[in-house]
Amino acid sequence: MRRKERLLAAIRREPVDRIPMFDFLFQKPMYQVLIGRTPETYNGRDAVDCAIALEHDGVWLPFGGFSGFQPEMLDEKIYIDEWGTTYQQGDASWPIDAPIGYPIKSRKDLAAYKPPDPTLPGRDSQIIEAAAMDNENIALLGGVLGPFTAAWMLLGYERICFALYDDPGMLTECFKIANDYYKEAARLSVEAGCVGIWLSDDLGDSHSGFMNDEHFKKLLLPHLAELAEYIDGLGVPVLLHSCGCIKQYLDDLAQTKIAAIHPLQRTAGMDLKMVKEKYGHRFCFIGNIDSSRTLPFGTPEDVAAEVTETINIAAPGNGYILASDHSLHDGIPIENIVEMFRVGREYGSLFYHTS
Repeated sequence: MRRKERLLAAIRREPVDRIPMFDFLFQKPMYQVLIGRTPETYNGRDAVDCAIALEHDGVWLPFGGFSGFQPEMLDEKIYIDEWGTTYQQGDASWPIDAPIGYPIKSRKDLAAYKPPDPTLPGRDSQIIEAAAMDNENIALLGGVLGPFTAAWMLLGYERICFALYDDPGMLTECFKIANDYYKEAARLSVEAGCVGIWLSDDLGDSHSGFMNDEHFKKLLLPHLAELAEYIDGLGVPVLLHSCGCIKQYLDDLAQTKIAAIHPLQRTAGMDLKMVKEKYGHRFCFIGNIDSSRTLPFGTPEDVAAEVTETINIAAPGNGYILASDHSLHDGIPIENIVEMFRVGREYGSLFYHTS
């Protein structure tokens, strides 16, 4: 099977010739070792080459900024983006910086708020470049934000918590602003060559979901389901990235058009055996290799053992893609990254030929 064919088959929970592999490529030194150059900013060409060097079957290509845009720099490390969100750069923040200030603080701010235009030229340029290069038929996977995360970038988490009780309508208006933008972003990404869309929406911390079940079902789920249904209607699968403990939401998420769940964070209690047994008929699962403990602090032998164990749990019945339980971030030794995918390739092939 070729890369794209293999990954899409796994998402559909169909048989594959080996375990497909993917990850978020969030470590600059890894690029230098694997492809001989270090990207200044995350870009399609370097991401594709790095993913191919790791023998991945898919690569993340987020919807981007428009041609010529320059953020408003407040100092060397702090800037305001086109949404009005203030970010701070740090040594470990690449390629996604940390938000520290938010544009909507009141109903007055919301009434005056104008979101960016998703149709401005250049937003899909990295996807187009990746599609045009010799990409060895790797699956190009677009990236958009889900309504909760996008609202977080507009309001901040503290204001979201107050709005849940004091002004839920303010929150749902922000969800709508986000969906209007990211529906168009998804459409343009697919037109540019993406065969799947990552919908990034962190819904929980290491202990539980951010919202209680009532708030989740009443306020957020309709917007999350709407965005997923729109993307599915474009003819491509929806892959949900949601860090944290989201077990309480899986029954509801199973009623949406979401096809795959990532990253099944081990340190958040996302037990792979449990979710596979209960939801393996419904979702493809992506991830679960511990990026907080095993990958950064384990030996290559520890990594190999965890990859083998994970494949044995998740691969039966199809519908598993090997990945970390977050990303290949700073602090993970490159030898452990290489070992993870070496074992994934070799044992992930052997598994299907001997089981």
